[in-house]
Amino acid sequence: MTITETRPGLSLFEVPPRSADATHMYATLFENAQRVEQLGFESYWLAEGHFSAIGSPSALTLLAALSQRTTRLRLGTAVVPLALDNPLRVAETAALVNTLSGDRLELGVGKGNPGGFSTAAYHAFGLDETEREGLYAQTLDRLRAAFLHTETGSDGSEYDLYPPSGTLPGRIWQATANVRTARAAGVSGDGLQLHRLVRGADTGQAQRPLVDAYLDALDPAATPRIGVSRSILPARDEAEAIRLFTQHLTESPRALPGVDTSGSAEEVLRASSILYGSPAQIVDALLYDPTVASSTDYLFSIPLGYDRPEYRESFVRIAEEIHPHLPVAHLGKAGAVTA
Repeated sequence: MTITETRPGLSLFEVPPRSADATHMYATLFENAQRVEQLGFESYWLAEGHFSAIGSPSALTLLAALSQRTTRLRLGTAVVPLALDNPLRVAETAALVNTLSGDRLELGVGKGNPGGFSTAAYHAFGLDETEREGLYAQTLDRLRAAFLHTETGSDGSEYDLYPPSGTLPGRIWQATANVRTARAAGVSGDGLQLHRLVRGADTGQAQRPLVDAYLDALDPAATPRIGVSRSILPARDEAEAIRLFTQHLTESPRALPGVDTSGSAEEVLRASSILYGSPAQIVDALLYDPTVASSTDYLFSIPLGYDRPEYRESFVRIAEEIHPHLPVAHLGKAGAVTA
């Protein structure tokens, strides 16, 4: 069994909401990304959504702009729903963004969130959501082929994808809650990206079979890439975290679409799998999560208003008081993990 030792990379994962002032919102996202780069975060992942509460319909476009405002930060899509676009255009645009960024793009792809969250998007694009699995498989195959595509131009010359994609095809990540897709990601040598919430279940326990299927299918010589998203709310203590979250829900009552917010703040936090409290408490909770223990990349989101001072204060707590206390993981093909 091959054992890979790795210190999971630290990432900020932002899910921008729709805003009455989109210009200000995007500028704030850029400032957040610049701030986490200064703090030593490795990556910045940006959600994409269509006809939903998510305010970024083209993650690649925003990351192209962000590539000119950062120098080291790796930039990831979380995720491009492939069925809603032309795979050849995705490949061209991704290659362009990768070139602009100096080879820093991480290409996360998926089907769109299940449970009704992507129904409007599939309808708007004239697609049948019940066919999401087949559509995804077809478009992913076409994306891989697109990176190698050539055409004969009007001058008789052969033209390939421009700009060249370089090593980008080796940095595809598949986001899924499906064991079959997780296994396929392992077979292909792609990264595996896991959501921050499994409704009605313990998220870490529910996602463990996905990690096992991925590792079991991965080539023994390949390096695992497992990006685990978790929502965390670090504060001075539990009481302070609850106060901040209560204020957030009051100011943004639609901040958690699909979640019943009629209960207490503590009940909503638990139902949403949000880890909260002091940095030490959050570290303990993360260490207890069997899927987090298997990750190579931590994608942390913060359930507060993206433009609030407390939101950015969380960056410092994550970088200085949480990430250093999370252990190096030893990943084995059979899914064995030791600290």
